Amino acid sequence: MPIVAYQFTFEANTEAAASRESSRDWSECGKPLAAREWLVLMLPGRCNVFLFSGRPRPLARVEQVLRKQGMLPETAMLRTRQLEDIEAIRYFLRLATGAIDDEQSPLLMETLHTAFARATEAGHIGPHFHRLFQRGIWLHERARQETHFFDFSISPARVMVEISAKILGSLSNRKVAVWGEDRQSGRVEQAFREAGCRILSPPPDLNTRPLPGSICEGDILILYPGYNGALDEQQILNWHKRKKGAPFLIFDLGQRELNLRRLRRADTLYLYRSEDVEKVIRFNRQQRSQAVGEIRRWIEEEIEKYIRWRESEDRHQFGGIIGSTPEMQQVFELISRIARTDITVLIDGESGTGKELVARAIHRYSSRADKPFQPINCGAIPENLLESELFGHARGAFTGAVQQKDGLFQIADGGAIFLDEVGELPPHLQVKILRFLQEGEIKPVGSNETIRVNVRVLAATNQDLVQMVKEQRFRSDLYYRLNVIQLTIPPLRDRKEDIPLLTRHFIRKYALRIKKEVGDISAEALSALQNYDWPGNVRELENVIERSVALAVGRQITRFNLPDHIQHARPAFRHSALGERLTLKELEKRYILETLDACGWNYEKASKILDIGRTTLWRKLRQYKMAEN
Repeated sequence: MPIVAYQFTFEANTEAAASRESSRDWSECGKPLAAREWLVLMLPGRCNVFLFSGRPRPLARVEQVLRKQGMLPETAMLRTRQLEDIEAIRYFLRLATGAIDDEQSPLLMETLHTAFARATEAGHIGPHFHRLFQRGIWLHERARQETHFFDFSISPARVMVEISAKILGSLSNRKVAVWGEDRQSGRVEQAFREAGCRILSPPPDLNTRPLPGSICEGDILILYPGYNGALDEQQILNWHKRKKGAPFLIFDLGQRELNLRRLRRADTLYLYRSEDVEKVIRFNRQQRSQAVGEIRRWIEEEIEKYIRWRESEDRHQFGGIIGSTPEMQQVFELISRIARTDITVLIDGESGTGKELVARAIHRYSSRADKPFQPINCGAIPENLLESELFGHARGAFTGAVQQKDGLFQIADGGAIFLDEVGELPPHLQVKILRFLQEGEIKPVGSNETIRVNVRVLAATNQDLVQMVKEQRFRSDLYYRLNVIQLTIPPLRDRKEDIPLLTRHFIRKYALRIKKEVGDISAEALSALQNYDWPGNVRELENVIERSVALAVGRQITRFNLPDHIQHARPAFRHSALGERLTLKELEKRYILETLDACGWNYEKASKILDIGRTTLWRKLRQYKMAEN
């Protein structure tokens, strides 16, 4: 199933586009086009539609649907373009990273994230767009950290803000007077507001005597061609004199005839013309082009990875973690956001949910991926040895310390350390961990030497640290230092849709390890697994599958290979997200779609597991509006 992008470009200003997006429900656009996943990204003057479907739809058909649903201007002449698969994926990732020659590039990720969140909430985003969006976020953060792409604006409004910040320093609470207007004036005012400035209302007549007080109060004066008042060098110098030596910045965009040499002799008076702003933009474009080449090389690598992922049996994996439910996709998205930062992360969740796998995924996608990752279970090592394991010890520090030993913090220098079961740390080690997080320093046991190390800390717990803080069993200052970002892993009972994916993954893993030809599981056995509530979470499921593969006779796990308590488990009645009981038809639809996802939408295989004919399966998909026309 390919991804297709449809581009519609038309004349529109920013305000009209923003108003249209906020008042329009974009969620229905994919239904008439029989798409399984879809996303609409509305930008000023542009409408981008991304579909994941069985076959591309004609561009004219997509335009017809969008016009009918009011998503495109009724009378506007459109410039249209259709991109298929690799070209569509490339365009999506370029939008996500901002690596296009566009004034809006710094805002593209923000706009894309809003559109993606709305589509996800409406249920129109599946594993393919989740994968692309997560990798797009990761590439965006990499571009921010490893290139200067976002340091060079090509928008006149943002260039003016950057020039002002270099001259005046902080723009917070600075006053900006704007006279006249043109197509850029609204964007310029918005850019200065976002920088913390206050826009002053213009007086009715600039020639009024005495000079308007708002000019003298302002730190920045912007004059557009729409301003028809008289303006000469002496008037500007008089304004500057009343500033009493404070910096005064003027952007004269009206191309007036002024004696620039005379004005530029005045100290703390800064005058910029349109050509000066354009010169900065040309320079920034040149600087950007160097970074764009690097970003686009990364995008091509991501395209190759996506194609391999889409064609592999591991397409429901992210960094070694398996999951296709919305809850897990949110976890994957958060990993993508934070991986390339050095921010401290606290991972919480029940025992067996895969917290170490999440920590490894964060490290794998970080800029420290080629450096050490050192995990340690704080509850599995005796208290008298844990300090030495973490911080090392000097020779002779205690009985048996016959030589100096480096601790895990030193071994992980440049990389990351994973403190599993961090709630088990004794109080005196909590103090030492806190000091490291604050100062970046450690002190080995028995040594007076302080050692600086560069280590990212990832921590995990299955305990309620907030309650432990209240009971004074865990330091509050350490808790807040660790809990900069909290990432919660949902228990398996809350994401049972992932059980078929996890089950088949573990079957392949242990069939290869035990050297048995087990490759599948019966529908009855799979149903029993989904009826069970899994108090031990994914770890318990893995152990059950390992046992079942060992006991299986033939190529398939049956219900009788499962432990007795799972064979006879009864499904707990669940409620829908709206708090209502699911109907039988809703349960049937959910089970059919989950089975198809687990089979990679192989109709033949899914029909056998569901024990229905292919014609029946196709008919039911037509009822769900999921079948191709």
